[in-house]
Amino acid sequence: MEGELFLLKDSKGRAFLVRLRPGGVFHHHKGSVPHEAILRAGPGGVVETHLGEPLSVHRPTLEEYVLHMRRSATPTYPKDASAMVALLDLAPGMRVLEAGTGSGGLTLFLARAVGKEGLVESYEKRPHHLKQAEENIRAFWQVENVRFHAQGLEEATLAPESFHGVALDLMEPWKVLPKAAEALMPDRFLVAYLPNITQVLETVRAAEGLPLRLERVLEVGWREWEIRLPVAHPRFQQVGHTAFLVAFRRWKAS
Repeated sequence: MEGELFLLKDSKGRAFLVRLRPGGVFHHHKGSVPHEAILRAGPGGVVETHLGEPLSVHRPTLEEYVLHMRRSATPTYPKDASAMVALLDLAPGMRVLEAGTGSGGLTLFLARAVGKEGLVESYEKRPHHLKQAEENIRAFWQVENVRFHAQGLEEATLAPESFHGVALDLMEPWKVLPKAAEALMPDRFLVAYLPNITQVLETVRAAEGLPLRLERVLEVGWREWEIRLPVAHPRFQQVGHTAFLVAFRRWKAS
């Protein structure tokens, strides 16, 4: 029981991430419910608070976990993380390089994509971010396929052409682009997550002269709809711009 993760949803669809512990109690504004009752109900079940509020019980999906886990930095949104996995063309058994780790959201998507036979080498030079990321990742993902490095990518020693993919979530990725490009296998992909277009232009400029070809620059849209039969309309609260994804393909250096 101790340490198990559950997601509770109330009648208005609000979600709450709960880590069970012996004698623990979950407190909702419409009452409380013991952790033992949540465990008995199990995934797909329903519990009621002492005031009669029904709460559905679930195993959190990766998306739900990333949106509700503790954060030391703004996480890569699941819509962007899943797109990065697709752009990197990751598959089980591959090795992927990541910098920086942040709160560990993107790391989890990468780790699940490469599977237990694969490996994620994640670099983060801010100790408090790395500590939180390690806690977040190990709480959700028990597979030992992530190797954490408490340093910036600038200081790392990387074997040439040793990674199937590179994921960068850094304010100034152009500073590590030569090293990252050298560590990437030919005909494989490097994807950078960048909040503003000025960073995109600087990164593309820095790639000139490197064995990297710009493949595409894109934003990922995510528009949810509210369905209340017989009425349907887009949700009033929408996730707007989060970041630009900049994808490069490496070619063989002459």
